[in-house]
Amino acid sequence: MTTRAWPCLAAAILICGSLRLSLLAQQIDESTWGKNSAGVELATHEGPRERASSGTVLIYNILGRGFPADKTYDLWFWTLGKKPAKAMAGVSFDKRGVLVCSGKPGSCKGDGADDPINIKATAMLGEPKRFGVISTDGKIAGFAEAVPFPVEAKDKNCKLSVVRLTQLADSLDVRGSGFIPHETLTVKESFSGRDLVKNPTVAADGTWHETVAVREPGWDSGTAAFNAAGKACSVNITFHWGNGSNQQQ
Repeated sequence: MTTRAWPCLAAAILICGSLRLSLLAQQIDESTWGKNSAGVELATHEGPRERASSGTVLIYNILGRGFPADKTYDLWFWTLGKKPAKAMAGVSFDKRGVLVCSGKPGSCKGDGADDPINIKATAMLGEPKRFGVISTDGKIAGFAEAVPFPVEAKDKNCKLSVVRLTQLADSLDVRGSGFIPHETLTVKESFSGRDLVKNPTVAADGTWHETVAVREPGWDSGTAAFNAAGKACSVNITFHWGNGSNQQQ
């Protein structure tokens, strides 16, 4: 097996979308990340977790569907605080849809033919693991995100979660799902000595999200609290940000 130590992945969260225009691999950046080519899906499969002095060790395989077999691909990764970057060249998918090093000319080599690529990682609480598989000609791209240690709460069918967008979690993506489509929510936020009330509209699929910068001048750490209330549910969640929040789990 081909094993790569990588600050990486966990339970798969599939990012769906449609990419109408061909991409050039060198143009993959924050604005194009997450836009799947039509018919392409990407996910991860998690193996048993292990404990180490550095934290919980996660091991994952990458799974793909809809990727043309006549192309070779590059594995990309987007870590917090950095720009998307190519991590490994010459990867491909075997007949099961597992990302492998085939060992063929022009492809990466492992311990044998079609050697699965295992990704080892540790992660912080609420940290997203974002990766992409992009053809070398840039015309096919698939992306996925995993949050190994989610911060989330539920009420009835509704769920609220926060995902850190920076190392110190002073910028967060707040995500809600399971709400009544098109309803108006009452969202209460409290952080850095501020209390805010917002009234966003839920999307047609019952989801809502927003990016929140929780750091205010004079604050180095704190707790951010969120409540999202609709007609059928009310969900509360809190999350520690700033100094001391970036411990590996």
